[in-house]
Amino acid sequence: SQQSGGGRPAREAVPDTYLLGSPTVTSRKSFGSDNHAGAHEAVLRMMAQANEGHVHAYGDDPWTERVTSELCTLAGARAAYFVFNGTAANILGLSLILHPYEAVICAETAHLNVDECGAAERLLGSKLLTVPAPDGKLTPDLVATRLGGRHDEHRAQPRAVCITQVTELGTCYSLAELRALGEFCRAHDLRLYIDGARLANAVAHLDCPVTDIAAEADVLSFGGTKSGALAAEAVLVM
Repeated sequence: SQQSGGGRPAREAVPDTYLLGSPTVTSRKSFGSDNHAGAHEAVLRMMAQANEGHVHAYGDDPWTERVTSELCTLAGARAAYFVFNGTAANILGLSLILHPYEAVICAETAHLNVDECGAAERLLGSKLLTVPAPDGKLTPDLVATRLGGRHDEHRAQPRAVCITQVTELGTCYSLAELRALGEFCRAHDLRLYIDGARLANAVAHLDCPVTDIAAEADVLSFGGTKSGALAAEAVLVM
């Protein structure tokens, strides 16, 4: 390195492209994943506003208190917990309604089964009982096909039903379909968990309040990342 007049190495200016790399971006829209798009500019503006001043940390701040209250009111939930991605939301949410020896019934195409790299089995110790569902949606009849091992102490016990709203295949449960699943689960002592990574899309498609969807669940996630937020997912406990 070069020496300055005082005998110290002179600090050379490092271009921003060196620090950040040279990303290749395109103006073309990608439909490969909801997450290919960046955070919404309104979200970034609010993050900058929330970053002003000093407040207590670890969730004991007015912003967290406000969003917790508003989410609970929006869904009719008892409590809200915040995590940084959808896998964390699903694992935390399911952990609240399962013992390690209990199993989760889900569609073969469920994000929990296909995309989350064995997180449920590794972290919860819970077996996934998958069901073929060509349109990505479970029905009471499909769930019933995985109840055969109940009360057999040698088998993982079905306890939770996990559905995705909107599904990984882009289909959406109607409110009548959700009610039918909710009634079936209650009648068979099952807990219903809704993976709501795209819950806002379902609300827009069905033109209904969040409470109409959340009413059938014991626990659900409310995804923000796929709607333009930044590492923002909530677990809502009914």
